[in-house]
Amino acid sequence: MGLNQNLALEFTLLSLLIFLMASGCDQQKQVWQKEWQCEVYPPEHLLTNDAQTGAQLRYITTHPGKDVNLYFDLNCWTADQSLLVFYSDRSGRQELFGYLPQSGEIVRLQPDDQSPAYNATVDYQSQDLYVVRDNCAYQWHVEIHLSAQTSQPSEVRIRERKITAAPDSTTFFMGFTESADGRYLSAGLNHTGSEQQDIIALDIESGDMRVLYSGSKISHVQFSKYNPNLLRFSHSPQRMWYIDLREAQIARPLHQQEPGELVTHEDWWIDDQMTFCGGYREEESHVKLIDIHSGLTRIIGAGSWWPEKTPRELSQVNWWHASGARDGRWVAADNWHGHIAIIDARTSHLRLLTKNHRPYGNVGVEHPHVGWAPDSKSVEFTSHALGNANVCIAYLPKEWDDPFINTYQP
Repeated sequence: MGLNQNLALEFTLLSLLIFLMASGCDQQKQVWQKEWQCEVYPPEHLLTNDAQTGAQLRYITTHPGKDVNLYFDLNCWTADQSLLVFYSDRSGRQELFGYLPQSGEIVRLQPDDQSPAYNATVDYQSQDLYVVRDNCAYQWHVEIHLSAQTSQPSEVRIRERKITAAPDSTTFFMGFTESADGRYLSAGLNHTGSEQQDIIALDIESGDMRVLYSGSKISHVQFSKYNPNLLRFSHSPQRMWYIDLREAQIARPLHQQEPGELVTHEDWWIDDQMTFCGGYREEESHVKLIDIHSGLTRIIGAGSWWPEKTPRELSQVNWWHASGARDGRWVAADNWHGHIAIIDARTSHLRLLTKNHRPYGNVGVEHPHVGWAPDSKSVEFTSHALGNANVCIAYLPKEWDDPFINTYQP
C-alpha cells in the first residue's frame, strides 16, 4: 500500500472517529428518560375589548379555578409562540398547564401520577421548559401537532430529561431563569438547618453546578436575558445586586438605596439596564431605568403624588412591577388596581392599555405580574376582571408604533 493510500485510510478512519464522537455527544444531549402524551381540553378563551381603552383582550382561561401566569421576570412563551405556559389548580392541585393560541386549546402538561413541577421557565430559543420536581431539575421538550379538524383535539407530547438533583441537604428555591446564551439556568439553594443560601449557575447540558454567591435573605435571582455574563438578585438591606460571571463570588450593589426609599421588582432589559419601581414618599412609585455600568438612574414612567392623597387614590397612578419588551421599544407596568400601562421608550409616553384587573385592598389576591410575548406585540398577566384569577393577553394597538400620535397640535 502506497503512502497516499495510507494517508487516505488514516484520514478516513480519523473522520469516522470524529463522526462517531460527535454523534455520541449529540445522543448524550438528547437522552430523554420519559415521554408522555398530554391531556388536551377544548378552548375556553374569551375575546373582548377593554371597556375604557378599547384594547383587544384575550382571556385565555375562564375556568372557575385559579389560573396565573409565570412571574413577570420569567419567560412563559415558547420561541415560536405556539405555547404559553401557566399555573392552574383546576386539577385539584397547582400544576403547569399550557395554552395553544392557534387553536385555543388548554393543555395539562403533567400526568396524574407525577408530583407537581414548579420553578418553571420556558427556553427563549426552543420548545423546551425547565422545571423542578422532587428537588430535581428537569428539561422538558414539547412537541405540538395541531389537529386539522376542530372535532378532534390536537396532540401534545412531552419528553423529559433529568438535568441533576439538588445536592444533599439543600433544596431548590426561586424560579429558574436562563442565561442569554442558553447555557445555564440560575437557581437558588437553601441549606437545610442553616440560613445559608447559594446562587448557582446550573449547566443545562452537563448538570454541573457553579456557586456564584453565598449569603442569606436572597430572592429574585435572574439571569440577564441579553448579556450571558450578568445575573442580578435581591438582598438586604440594599435591594439590588448583580454578579458578573467572569468574577466569581463577587456581588456588587446597584443603586445606593436611601433610608425610606422604595426600590422593588427589578428586571433586566437591553443594554445592561434594569427596570425597577420605586420612589421617596409614601405610596409613590415611578418606573425607573438604571444603567449598571454608570449607575445612572432615570424615570421612564412617572407615578404621581400629592399631599391630600389617600392610599387608594395614589395606588391608581403609581406602579409596582415593570418589564421591558425584547425589541427595546416598550416597557410595561402594573399596579395594585390591576391597571396595565405601556411606556414608549423612545419618548417616555405612558399610555393605559387596560384597567381594573385586580381588586384593590386584598393582599391575598395575585398581582398582574405583567410580562411580554417574544414578538413584543402583546403582554400577558393575571386578571380578576371575570371574578377569579385568569390569564389574560392584551395586544398593543398598531397605531402606537407612531410615537407622535395623540400629541398636542397648536
